[in-house]
Amino acid sequence: MRYRAAVVLALPLLLAGCAGSSGLGNQDAVREQEIAELKARILELQRKAAVSEVEVARLRQEVSDLEGRQGGRIAAATPTPVVAAPAPARPATRPASPPPSRPGPPASRDLVVTPIEESDIPLPAAGTQAKRQPPAAPPGKPIAPPAVAPAPAAPAPAAPAAAEETSESVSPAAQALYDRGYTLFHQGHYVDAEASFQRFLKVYPKTDLSDNAQYWIGECRYSRRDFKGALAAFRETVERFPEGNKVPDALLKAGQSLEAMGDKESARITYREVSQRFPGTAASAVAEERRAKIP
Repeated sequence: MRYRAAVVLALPLLLAGCAGSSGLGNQDAVREQEIAELKARILELQRKAAVSEVEVARLRQEVSDLEGRQGGRIAAATPTPVVAAPAPARPATRPASPPPSRPGPPASRDLVVTPIEESDIPLPAAGTQAKRQPPAAPPGKPIAPPAVAPAPAAPAPAAPAAAEETSESVSPAAQALYDRGYTLFHQGHYVDAEASFQRFLKVYPKTDLSDNAQYWIGECRYSRRDFKGALAAFRETVERFPEGNKVPDALLKAGQSLEAMGDKESARITYREVSQRFPGTAASAVAEERRAKIP
């Protein structure tokens, strides 16, 4: 009887211990799942932060460029003040011959000359060359008006700096926009990456990275299995930038696009062109290998 009583008392304790172990196991599984979710969220936030930093750098550069261009426009639009020439001095005597319709004044008044004081001579404005006032004519002779000096010509406004990038320079804003598209492509956001490269070519059509941007547009379309659009982008790379460093790769990808579209003969011709134009390159080696596999 005592043995049975001991067994009956120990059984609930054993069941409670098993339940506690099971509960602890469930809690560990929930915690591991929460940790995994937190790690995933941290990675996603880090990715967004990297993209945001690139975008902020691009926007800051654009604001700087706009402020510089606006300042140039204001300086060019401000007219240069033109200094008015001094007004000619009025004759000091009356005309010698009065009009025939009216009786003339006494002859003694015609010979009266009003003396010209130094304070009556108009001074030239600042920035103009002072002219010496001619001496007064002797009595009985009219005083000729002084010659009027021409106003100095206003200097031509300086031409604003060209906004278009040269083929040798890549500004920080251009580099930031290109890097944004490149990052989006490698993250698998092909549509957004293509939009960034399209914007790059619209704003900076002539830089050392322009042929690369056109090439990556083709890669974005090829990754989306838009082989016809990819072929057009790769051909445009070759036509617009014949001296670019992406021409061999663009020709190779054009052949791959044709092969994916089922045009085996055109793909074979394109691979042969890569080998003939760019022998000894990595693109040529891949082209030869793919051409040999075409049935």
